[in-house]
Amino acid sequence: MILRAPGADSTLRAREPDLLLGIARMTRANDRDRILDLIHSYAALIDTGRLDEVGDLFERSTYRTAGNDIVLEGAEQVRFAQEYAVKLYDGIPRTHHNITNVRIHVADDGRNATAESYFTVIQAPPGEEPRIIVAGRYSDTFARTGDDWHFTDRLIYMDLVGRLDDHLHLDRMGGIDPSTWVD
Repeated sequence: MILRAPGADSTLRAREPDLLLGIARMTRANDRDRILDLIHSYAALIDTGRLDEVGDLFERSTYRTAGNDIVLEGAEQVRFAQEYAVKLYDGIPRTHHNITNVRIHVADDGRNATAESYFTVIQAPPGEEPRIIVAGRYSDTFARTGDDWHFTDRLIYMDLVGRLDDHLHLDRMGGIDPSTWVD
């Protein structure tokens, strides 16, 4: 039902579909912004050494690397893996994650989404020049609960692998060689 003041323009009814379409487009844009924020939050948190909060991003999610059979589930496992594997220098890994080429698709139901993005990680260990240590892709899935989006899966493809010995505690990884995960 449309309430209209006496003498109101009857063209409003004709424009209603355009108005609804505009609202739907704004909602999708807001959803994409929220998802993009999650993707970039990962980079900001890991680069600032807030590994416990990295884990929190994956509270209701799996976290995997292509070429590796290990599947981490939930915040506690992701947090433990990050704290166990990532080297910190005065509380930070001295890395800079650049995320580019982000493509987000929100499902028609507005409750699920997928995203693909590229990443490049630059590291400057103490006393050394910055260098690219790894580049690859993130393949992410998300779900919406109420107004909040969250990760449901992150699959990491390591396409180019450089020197990781200053970034990861390779000695703790039981002989696992991340360079073998190259896709």
